[in-house]
Amino acid sequence: MNAPRTHARRGFTLIELLVGITVSSVVLLAVAGTIIAVNNIFQSNTVSKTAVEGSRVGSDFLNRTLRYAGYGLDPAIAFDFGTMGLPEARKDNYTQEVEDWGNFVTDDLAFRYRDPMFLRRGQLDGTGAEPFQLELEPAATFGQPLRQGQAMLIACPGGQDYFLGRLTADVAADGTSATLNTALAAGLPGDVPKSCMTDTGRMPFVMLVHEKRLRVEAYGGRPYLVVKHGWAENADFDPIAVDVESFQVSYQMNRPPANSACCAGLPAPDGAVGSGMAWVLGDEDAVVLPKYDDHVPAPTYSTPYDAPLRYNMNPANIRSVGVGLTVRSARPLPSGTKNQGRRLFNADPVNPEDMFFRTTVETSVRIPNMTSRAFFIPELRAEGVAGDIKNVWGG
Repeated sequence: MNAPRTHARRGFTLIELLVGITVSSVVLLAVAGTIIAVNNIFQSNTVSKTAVEGSRVGSDFLNRTLRYAGYGLDPAIAFDFGTMGLPEARKDNYTQEVEDWGNFVTDDLAFRYRDPMFLRRGQLDGTGAEPFQLELEPAATFGQPLRQGQAMLIACPGGQDYFLGRLTADVAADGTSATLNTALAAGLPGDVPKSCMTDTGRMPFVMLVHEKRLRVEAYGGRPYLVVKHGWAENADFDPIAVDVESFQVSYQMNRPPANSACCAGLPAPDGAVGSGMAWVLGDEDAVVLPKYDDHVPAPTYSTPYDAPLRYNMNPANIRSVGVGLTVRSARPLPSGTKNQGRRLFNADPVNPEDMFFRTTVETSVRIPNMTSRAFFIPELRAEGVAGDIKNVWGG
């Protein structure tokens, strides 16, 4: 019987090994490249997402809150353009460097509105010198604790005479009296308080006024857009958005229509004739903001719709507010792509080109309260004047 034939064993040839290694390397490189690309996309989206969310939250807050400006107030005192207590006394384009972060630039937006849920009646003392003593009507209390510096509005029946004061000390919820210092002289010609504010027969109205201030400030090595609940330097605040590189504000003023009987062709308050933005203050290189002083008088409730007083630079003639916000990512982009923030309103970029992601949002918020010709308290007609129709919505 013949023995079975055996075959010699053989392995891979060098060429086969090289081909296998090459094919495997190509496949592995393709898989690794795909993983790296997907990871870069994920990281880029993560980096940009936080900035986009911050800008969206800031924009939504501004759109929602700024609409309250001037509610229940004389429009002339709805916005504040004073610089007392502000860093470097700058209302426009204050720039600050934050260590290990970079620079930010900010405008200052300060406005008031009446609390729609608070209304009392009371009277001021008749001394004519501050601090003024406020006494609520019998059996009435403030109903909530109020802090020193809180703004209070005392308005006579009819609403044409009012006093804006600030509490000189904290007041308990069950308190019935308080002392006030003058917060603003606007709308108060002559002696303060008015005789109607000391009248025990028809007590004036006592209203709570909220004052909000929005600006960018540095905390913990990062710039935040914050809202301050009051205008004092040490006022309580809440953060709105983080890593804000630029916050800009402009003011669209009431402008005469082409068929105006008094003021067609009237030069813009900022003198920027021919720019196309002449009735927008705060958006050009020359810093021009609305102002309240003896040289820029405010329109009154009786001022006709088409009158010169409704087309000047007084804050009462603000019709909408433009706001812009640039938010930077917390980390550089993994792609290494370089970019730079763009010019926003009248502010140039404050940081050099770098690898951070930036998102910018701009919006214009119409202020319906600023077009009101309605008195801001319940008793709207002047007492004893038949046919008084001064309470008219519009503007």
